[in-house]
Amino acid sequence: MSSLDDGGISFSISNDQQNFRLFELPPSLLELIASEHPPSLYLKSEQPNSGASSAPAPTAVICSNDQTFEVRQVQSSNILYIIQPSQTSSGNPREPSSLSGVTAIGQCKALLELVSVQTQPVQFLRNTIPIYNEKKLAPDIHRWIPEFKNKQALLTGAPFSIAEFEAAWTELCAFEIDDEAWRPSASQLEEIWSSFMTATTIRGIDVTNAFQYTGRILTVEEDCWDEAMPHAILRRISSDHENIMEGWVLIDRCKCVQWVGQVYLEVLCCGNKRAPPNFVQLWQDHLPERWREDAKLDLLQALSTDLGNGSAIFKGQSSTATNQDVRVPAAVTTSKGKSKWHEKFKATRA
Repeated sequence: MSSLDDGGISFSISNDQQNFRLFELPPSLLELIASEHPPSLYLKSEQPNSGASSAPAPTAVICSNDQTFEVRQVQSSNILYIIQPSQTSSGNPREPSSLSGVTAIGQCKALLELVSVQTQPVQFLRNTIPIYNEKKLAPDIHRWIPEFKNKQALLTGAPFSIAEFEAAWTELCAFEIDDEAWRPSASQLEEIWSSFMTATTIRGIDVTNAFQYTGRILTVEEDCWDEAMPHAILRRISSDHENIMEGWVLIDRCKCVQWVGQVYLEVLCCGNKRAPPNFVQLWQDHLPERWREDAKLDLLQALSTDLGNGSAIFKGQSSTATNQDVRVPAAVTTSKGKSKWHEKFKATRA
């Protein structure tokens, strides 16, 4: 008859217990970690006095380049031991020998569970980044923001991934001047866009096709807008952010038409919530001639209620972004193999 000593595994508990935390990973994150080129992961939490909404934020999050996972502690009624292989004495002085077994070096009474969450980066940055004030005379802003931060400082304290941050930064037309982060108001966006349309028309630039980006040429010189501001708008409505850095712009028709409508709806509805009866016509007047017919209130359903006859009611604050938070476009995470349309365009003009 066999005994436990003959066929069992030696088990012991170490007096020197170590501290462990076990993570339960979702399949999507496990796949990333187990891939040939695993991405860097970042442990982040929302910093106090960030100006974010009063809704409770996750205590901590773990971020990949384009995803955010909330860290939750899950208690367990079971005892989970962390073990490692060990050698123990047989205990027989007449026939001394060692036995292979396992030793418990720690216990885990709780697990850390990672859960994919839908973040609200646009709302976070809208409440965190102050509206641009050229003279910086804004005591009401300084009352709730301890200090003006730059983009990198905001990213460090933002409880979501880099790609989600960049998408929200672009959505709000945020920019930096003198190492300080700002976002424009709807009225500022309206003025810059009008200046841009005037300047490009005077210079014979067709903005419905690809054109070269040359800084101050984008606005009327007398308006004296800092170059960072029209540049932020072009990032918002362009088809390819990377090519703007290389001096070429291709405005996305759908993005542009909808964005211009959002801006003018907010400006015209300021104070009374109701747009004028000729709102759609005013919207069309601020678009390139070829795109006028694209201006339809269906594009602004998230922000307005259609009253018919070209009139609408503004539902709430926009501040240059849709009321629905942005999603990270697939192109953000995969830049290899992108077609260099600007090079092809230059070749056709040679």
